[in-house]
Amino acid sequence: MHGNTDQNPAPTTQIDGPPEHGVNRRDRISIRKNPRPRGRASLLLFTLLTMLFAGLLFSPGSAHADRQSQAKEDFNGKIALFPFENNSDAIDVLPQVMPAVRSELERKGYVLLEEKSLNKFLLKERIRTTAYISKDLARKIRNELKVDAVLMGSVSSFYTKENPGLGLMARLVGTSGDRIIWADCASATGEDFTRILGLGTVKTIGRLVPKVVDRLFSSFSAIPAYKETESTYQVAVMPFLNKSRKQDAGIIVSHMFLTELFKSRKFQPIEYGEVRKWIVDQRVRYKGELDYRSIEGLSKPLTADVFLVGTVELYSDGQDTSSPPEAVITARLIDARKNSILWYESGRLSGDDNITVLDWGRIRSVDSVAQHLVSELVKKMESAGFYHNSN
Repeated sequence: MHGNTDQNPAPTTQIDGPPEHGVNRRDRISIRKNPRPRGRASLLLFTLLTMLFAGLLFSPGSAHADRQSQAKEDFNGKIALFPFENNSDAIDVLPQVMPAVRSELERKGYVLLEEKSLNKFLLKERIRTTAYISKDLARKIRNELKVDAVLMGSVSSFYTKENPGLGLMARLVGTSGDRIIWADCASATGEDFTRILGLGTVKTIGRLVPKVVDRLFSSFSAIPAYKETESTYQVAVMPFLNKSRKQDAGIIVSHMFLTELFKSRKFQPIEYGEVRKWIVDQRVRYKGELDYRSIEGLSKPLTADVFLVGTVELYSDGQDTSSPPEAVITARLIDARKNSILWYESGRLSGDDNITVLDWGRIRSVDSVAQHLVSELVKKMESAGFYHNSN
């Protein structure tokens, strides 16, 4: 992964180059093992049992479960579960995915709108794409269907081969103002669950689906995360240009950026449905770039501080060439007021880059590779050195 300080990083960009910024250095932490405790065997055994008991009581998993339970108690509304969009190369995937999603939300205690009522509304409004929602549509759903939030998502990969694979993305959007309340991604292959001696491998997609769904919703909350409004950038994530051989890789990566920006304290992504609406209204035709006229036409109705544009150069699962999954992504952050590039970065990541011993650290899913890469790019974006200015 490397930075780029060229004043004209892309020949099609019609805006000023990025400012110079410092090079981030990663701190190396050395860990020294404590000397082995000495004493009587009974005292050692007592100490170990005490630590184990304390770990069971105060484990991160228990604390996370308590937070989820509290979030559920604070949310008493109804959720409309939109059918996920299929961005994978497979067909007929939703009948295998959607029941698991609905079951997981109901298991957590959330009340979902009846499918019959939702399908009737979607048909009446002639809604063909259910992967995003505009502010106007969100309000209409709230008024007519009496729901407080809409859960949308997509299937980014779906493999039923010897090593099955599944990638999911989802986000919860409030109907009172189209604000993103929650967003996350999850992906896995059957071999990701393999333990020592080859045990635990998931060999069928039917067994893999509930595991990935459970992983996706492990962080789910219907309560919006608190962010300091005055120090937060409103980000409009534009459709990424796709130069890879993977169909829909551009929109997949755009949604990954929505998720990672949502997790950041420095950024607040604008719901993609609202961005998409104004892209159509302003007749913005090109992906991966913005000109002066488009920036001016989009920034005011979206109340955007910055725009994120970029390109997916490579999005490969490696199955055709028996190579590890790999992704190459370039992104630029554009100041909506000054028409200049605040930050620019290009990154490459392979599933074999972080292997240590015995295949530990291997990433087997291209969706996981891309998500890790997007996460790293957002972290670099956070530490780029520019500051929020509302003037």
